[in-house]
Amino acid sequence: MKGQTVVVNGDRWTIVDVAPAQALAEMVAALLEDEGMVAMVRGSDLLSDMFSNLGAAGTGSAVVLVPEADAERALALIADTVTDYEGDELDAIMRSIAAGADPEELLGGPGEEDEASDGAAANGRPPDDGEDGTA
Repeated sequence: MKGQTVVVNGDRWTIVDVAPAQALAEMVAALLEDEGMVAMVRGSDLLSDMFSNLGAAGTGSAVVLVPEADAERALALIADTVTDYEGDELDAIMRSIAAGADPEELLGGPGEEDEASDGAAANGRPPDDGEDGTA
């Protein structure tokens, strides 16, 4: 399915990711949109897509699509940045999301490392590199 091109409303779109849940697919779509691409998320089967259009939260697997012209760039970005979770690890993440946890916090959202390393500078202090308090 990944890499397959489909026609949606007369336009050619390529499936660049298959996620086990709608929330995870939406995170991948947001990543692509942050890089200036147009992305859409659809249920991997017609029934789940129909219910999502009625406002129901998707619970089944979902696909992320981009215009065919952006497919290669999107696939490369996903390969470099997205971690595929499986088995017990995926089950635990999905339970946490269902309980209301923020998916970006659970999955190490963008900027966490930057915030930690910039924390001292943001407080007007240089980072502490030594035990004697000098930078």
